[in-house]
Amino acid sequence: MNQVSWQRPWIRAATTLLTLAVMISIFSFSSENAEASDATSGVFARAVISVLYPEYDRETPEQQRRIYDDVQHYVRKSAHFLIYLIFGGMIRLCLFSWFGRFQLLNLAAWGCGTLFSVTDELHQLMIDGRSGQWTDVLLDSAGVMAGVIIARLFITFTERIYRRKHPNDRPG
Repeated sequence: MNQVSWQRPWIRAATTLLTLAVMISIFSFSSENAEASDATSGVFARAVISVLYPEYDRETPEQQRRIYDDVQHYVRKSAHFLIYLIFGGMIRLCLFSWFGRFQLLNLAAWGCGTLFSVTDELHQLMIDGRSGQWTDVLLDSAGVMAGVIIARLFITFTERIYRRKHPNDRPG
């Protein structure tokens, strides 16, 4: 039996390690206390403000605070969605590298990512100044599903290219 491109040992190792790296990154960000978390998102919020609000420094302190709080909120929610999009894609690629064409792979990847989001939000309840939000679980779950879909499209695309280059190499 010949191995198709995604079932090679080095790909299994790489997708597994990258999936674990994303999990560790999420856990690390969630382990920050409220002050550190605000500082992390604040860096990105200030960068967005500098682009979207060039007159920011001329606003009143109250207006600046409102703009900053609004932008930081959207930065934080975008970060949730994006990191879980990456996570969902990595889970899907990892599971495919191990199990191949399993019928419920998309659902399994989405379920794993959503379950991790639930545990992550519970973890945040134990961190000083942080809170677990069910709305974040919904946002994370949507990110996971988007990542799963993108990964599935990527797998389909790469398999087609592989089959063109290796017409005699069939999954067994």
